[in-house]
Amino acid sequence: MIQRALLLLLIFFSQTAAAVTSIDQSLLFHAKADQTPPSLHADVTPWMATLEEADSISLTGGSYWLVMPTFMYDRETKWAISVRNSIVESLDYWVIGDDGSKQHSHSGYYAPYEFLFDYGREVELNYGVEYWIIVKLESRYFSSVPKVELKHLLEHKKSADIEAMAVMLCLGGLIFIACYNLLIFFSIKDRAFLYYGLYVLAYFFGWALTFHIPAHLWAYHNLELHHLFFISLPIFNILFYKHFLQLPEYSPKLWRLSKYLMWTCILALPTSIYLVSYTALIASVLIMLWIGLAITCGNVCLIKGFSPARYFIFAFTCLLLPAVIILPGNLGLTPDFVEHAELATLIGGTADALMLSLALANKIKLLSEERQTYIKTLGIAWEKAREDELTRLQNRHAFDEFMQTQRFGKEAKRGEHLILLDIDGITQVNHTLGHHEGDCLLKFAAKQLKSICESHERVRLFRIGGDNFVILLSMEQTQSVLVQLEQLSNAFEKEGYRETGVSYGFALNRDAKDASDWLRTADKNMYRHKTEKRRVKQAKVSQVIDDSNRLDFI
Repeated sequence: MIQRALLLLLIFFSQTAAAVTSIDQSLLFHAKADQTPPSLHADVTPWMATLEEADSISLTGGSYWLVMPTFMYDRETKWAISVRNSIVESLDYWVIGDDGSKQHSHSGYYAPYEFLFDYGREVELNYGVEYWIIVKLESRYFSSVPKVELKHLLEHKKSADIEAMAVMLCLGGLIFIACYNLLIFFSIKDRAFLYYGLYVLAYFFGWALTFHIPAHLWAYHNLELHHLFFISLPIFNILFYKHFLQLPEYSPKLWRLSKYLMWTCILALPTSIYLVSYTALIASVLIMLWIGLAITCGNVCLIKGFSPARYFIFAFTCLLLPAVIILPGNLGLTPDFVEHAELATLIGGTADALMLSLALANKIKLLSEERQTYIKTLGIAWEKAREDELTRLQNRHAFDEFMQTQRFGKEAKRGEHLILLDIDGITQVNHTLGHHEGDCLLKFAAKQLKSICESHERVRLFRIGGDNFVILLSMEQTQSVLVQLEQLSNAFEKEGYRETGVSYGFALNRDAKDASDWLRTADKNMYRHKTEKRRVKQAKVSQVIDDSNRLDFI
């Protein structure tokens, strides 16, 4: 009696609608292998009395009858019936009318599509006819509570096409993001890009299997693989954010928790194959724990000063929003609030992948800026290491470095002279006037030598130690430079440094065997020049004394 009253109530509800657009679970029964629906409309009610009623569809799978009365008040005859919101291995639709009509069609995971990414089948419903719609669902698990829809055929085609386009755009974006980041990894060898690329690939394959793309394109059916990829998502992502967030350095405790969750996921991978009925529930629990832990890690790292974590947090927020709405429904804790739950989750995951790509791009930018700063700092340090602090000329290190690039003897491309200079009288200046004045003399000498060298092209000047300077120049420039060097003593005297001057010696690279021989020859010639200057000076002093004695005698 109660069942009859409920039936009349359902028929009344269907008659009040202008068109039947959605059907909830009306009458639900457990299905057995030997049961088949009746052929006549009048036999459906007695047949239902023989069935075992079910309170709800178990997410761990089973076989169920779903029976719905429908009275057609719409003059449109072309309709589509479909089951959505879950993977279903086998689906059978019966439409039995009180006009004697009976329609049957088969659908499900192993059946070919009539509508892309959809279990829908076309049915014909005539105006004024009362129908029983009977659906048989059989599956080893249901990823969420299945929903049955009845829509106008054109409307269903349109929504199916839009959904298919959204699915293909998301999957195309995922495979592009994955390949792009893997290519970056092979270029810069940063493991964050490797694990991120593998994470996105796992996401791609999981959703490609969910929407039956391998089944549709290559007739490849393997229900055991579906959640294998979804359970692997936390594994790759934890490895990714370990390197991206530098989690062991910023928060060792959170990294320890992340490792525990990662190993839990690794141990749960076989459940996809050996516990097919429970794998959807296991995957949902692990994914909820992973998303919550990942957002916590991102916030902690951001608080501790890791700025790219803000993109990481935003990315997981995109994943969290649909997950908060959908995953409790997958666990049977709440009703489903979203009509296209699977598509909403796919879109959220694609947005997550895109945001994480921006996070990685931001990290590359920061690394590039750090690298440029480091190179600049290193360049400054390198130049300082090659510069004499007192005179600001290139030092002995720079000289030795340059000499390694030179060729000597017959291998020399052009004739070049090395002029080695020594400041005469600087020891006396240090002893009488102090080392500070000696440093001033060296700086003045360096300034004068730099001025001489800058008046000629491609002339190099070094201070190689103490009061020794080196000038490297071509043979054609040597005479001009030597003339100017002879005038330095006058410049020193005008500056107040009496009894000082410059001694020099030069050598030709074509006459030298190597850099040491070249410098050694110039050094010998310099001391020869210094000795000659002393001899000339002594001769002048002797001449002055002789002249003085002669005058005294007269």
